[in-house]
This record gives sequence, C-alpha cells and structure tokens, in this order.
Amino acid sequence: MRRRNRRLIALLIGIWLVAVGAGLTLLILAGPPTTNSAPPAPTGPSTANSTLPDPAGPSVPREIGPSESVALAYDPSNGSVLKAGRDGLFRWRTGDDWESIDIPQTFGLSGVVVNPDQPATVYASGPGLGVVRSDDGGTNWRAVNSGLSSLDVTALALHSFRRETLFAWMRDEGIYRTEDGGANWKRVPDQGPSDKDVRGLIHSTLEGSMNTGWLYASTPTGAYLSMDCF
Repeated sequence: MRRRNRRLIALLIGIWLVAVGAGLTLLILAGPPTTNSAPPAPTGPSTANSTLPDPAGPSVPREIGPSESVALAYDPSNGSVLKAGRDGLFRWRTGDDWESIDIPQTFGLSGVVVNPDQPATVYASGPGLGVVRSDDGGTNWRAVNSGLSSLDVTALALHSFRRETLFAWMRDEGIYRTEDGGANWKRVPDQGPSDKDVRGLIHSTLEGSMNTGWLYASTPTGAYLSMDCF
C-alpha cells in the first residue's frame, strides 16, 4: 500500500508539472491554503555553501525571468514535498508551512529531484546555476556541471529506476544526460521538441517504449513525448 501511495504521489506531481509547463492550472490538495503562495526566499546561501565554486558564467538576472516553471519532488523518507521555482527552494511537511532551504542560487530555479532509494540525495537546477547536488538532504551543495555547454538549465528529471541517470534541458539547445549522478554530462542526439522553451521534464516507465521508458517535456505550447532511446 505504501509503495502504491508513493507511485500515486509521484504520478500526480508529474501530471502537475507537465500541466504547469503547458500553461494549465491544477489544484493539488497538499495541505491547507495559506495567505501567501510561498514564504520569502532566503537572502543568501548558508555558510556551508560558501565554498561552492563560482559557476562558469554570470547568474541570470531576476528581471529577465530566468524560470517561470515550478517543479515538485516527493521525499519518501519523511513524506515531505520539495518545491523549486523563481522564489527558491522550499520543503513542506504535513501540518507545517513551507520552509525555505538554503541553496547557492536562491531564485529562478527550474527543477528539483530526489533519489527515492537514497532520499538524502537531492538535485536542483536553474538558469545561471546549472545543476547542483546535495547528499545530506539540502544542507550542503556542490556543482555537478562537467560536460554541460552552459548553465542555462531550464528543466531536470531523474530516470524512473536508474538512480544515477538524469536528464537536463539546456535552453534553446537540447537534452543532456548523465549516467553517473551528475559527474559527467553528454549531449544526446535527440533534438527534442519543436518548441525549445522546455520548462519541465518527466521520465516514465509506461509500457510501449522500445528502451527504458519515455521522456515527457512540457512547454508553453503543450506536452511532448519521446522514447529515451537516444
């Protein structure tokens, strides 16, 4: 029953993410409504993050709209939900308000994923940030951008069962994949959807794929689907 509930929550989060990227509005009953959509974002990274190397390029200014998407991830270790968006990274638990999480870039985030087999391993992404990884539930972060052509990552997804495989969308360019938890990224031959404004990625093991599953992409013009046989 617990496994079925986790799958249901993951599916609802995936559907919500695709819908948001396509410009739709859905309501998820994740908790009681609050007067504010989210608490104020943290003013800066924690001391533990101060040793993170500067990214290879300037951060994207807030005024040019680095990311309009909202990404959600479920943490099976404690039943909490992580939310990444233009105001930063937050965690919600039953009965609590949204709690901000310190991260090297505190605005304009585009993705967050949790390894369900090792929930302390969390990845986040954003234009100007690239991809960062935490192995202690978000207390400390390190950049994992080797092989990426830039830091303009607008979407991030974790493979459904290969926990070291992730997909990242590079703005106006295409899909990158890592098979070693972010240590090395490579551009895949697939050109991606015709609408290059990809704001969300989801990997699924639904039947019918000739490989390990399907990769969904959400854009302002709709959702797109491709087998992951790159």
